[in-house]
Amino acid sequence: MVTSQERQRANLARMKEIMEEIESTTNDSDLIAELNELLRKPYSLSLKWHIIMFKSEVERSLRYLEDIRKEELKITSGKNRQRKEPKGGLKQFYYKSSEIPSAFKLDYCIVYDAEKNQYKWLKCSTPRNTRAKVFTIPISMIAEDKLQWSEEMKQKWGEDSIGQRELGERAINN
Repeated sequence: MVTSQERQRANLARMKEIMEEIESTTNDSDLIAELNELLRKPYSLSLKWHIIMFKSEVERSLRYLEDIRKEELKITSGKNRQRKEPKGGLKQFYYKSSEIPSAFKLDYCIVYDAEKNQYKWLKCSTPRNTRAKVFTIPISMIAEDKLQWSEEMKQKWGEDSIGQRELGERAINN
């Protein structure tokens, strides 16, 4: 008989496989449906906070993937217009997404600036209109049998103080 732990481990491994497959194929509708189905299942071994953040990051990645799919559709339909840079050129980073010229929004990704204690939009080294590494953060969160606060999450969101508090509460309650 399969235990809950084994089922969770298998589901997390399958999610990781699906996300990696989506990054390498354009025929992804069935994979996305399967990923959404796996996200609905319970993962009691993981902290609730990690589950919330994982689902949030997967949803963010899927929205981003939808933008990429639209770009791919534009390119294949032949209606792709040349992007014009603004007169002063593009900046390396912006503090507000509204400051980024709309034709170049996919070239920027959000990061946390610890020195200024705020988020900023940084020009990505990998163009964001490619599927490669769309699911970098969610994939990094998947450990052997549960979700974890990965190094990529620390870079984006900072330390896991809420998860540490939840872990302390679990220890007290058990």
